[in-house]
Amino acid sequence: MSRVHPFSAPAPATRDAAPPHVFRPPAALGNGVRGVMAAFVLLTLAVIGVMLHGLQLLQQGIEGGISASLQESLVSAGRLQLNLFRLQLVLMLACYVWAAFWTHRVACNVRALGAKGLDDSPGWAVGWYAVPVMNLVRPLRSMAQIWLGSAAPARWQKLATPRLLVAWWCFWIAGNLSYWFVTQYLQPEHTFQGLHTQQMLLLSGQALNLASAALFLLVVQRLTRMQMEEHARQQATEPAPARTLADAFVA
Repeated sequence: MSRVHPFSAPAPATRDAAPPHVFRPPAALGNGVRGVMAAFVLLTLAVIGVMLHGLQLLQQGIEGGISASLQESLVSAGRLQLNLFRLQLVLMLACYVWAAFWTHRVACNVRALGAKGLDDSPGWAVGWYAVPVMNLVRPLRSMAQIWLGSAAPARWQKLATPRLLVAWWCFWIAGNLSYWFVTQYLQPEHTFQGLHTQQMLLLSGQALNLASAALFLLVVQRLTRMQMEEHARQQATEPAPARTLADAFVA
């Protein structure tokens, strides 16, 4: 009995089923990412400023004890910090959405530019961020291959991962681990010293997120420009269509 599935497509048809990738300029999506990321960076700077002010108030409480004016200032600073945290969460979600669309676009483009042998499809270049454990390493590998394939589509396997990507990913992981630690293990504090320590940990996480966001802005800017320049170079060097004998008789 034949073991070939009766309804399966022939091998050549199956291989050609996926349409070829077409280069689509990533500049518009890149501008969107840079816009929301820049807003996130500015908001994070504001959050850090408010947190530093809160640390100063807590230090005053540690050194001089509680007072009515100090308590009122702490309540006001805490309320402002909480509202900024909420706004920061909204902007962070917007950054994730824009970055996902941009990542999918550049992952498609790198194939249109001629890069072969990439490990992850455009969908998985985005999807790995949502897979526990694997999201610690696979997104970096996917982004590195997109970067290298955009820089040198024909020989990207021979290039090393750029330091910019490694730095961005280290800060990204550190920031996420810091947030996870704060949400999982920090308990409500009721002393000035405890609140001061907790605020310092939160401030460290904000600094890591700020560094990660700033580095990702550079990644988006450089990779977008790299793909646009490589596409323009390929368009400029494409050979002219071969002339046929009939063309010689056309005026």
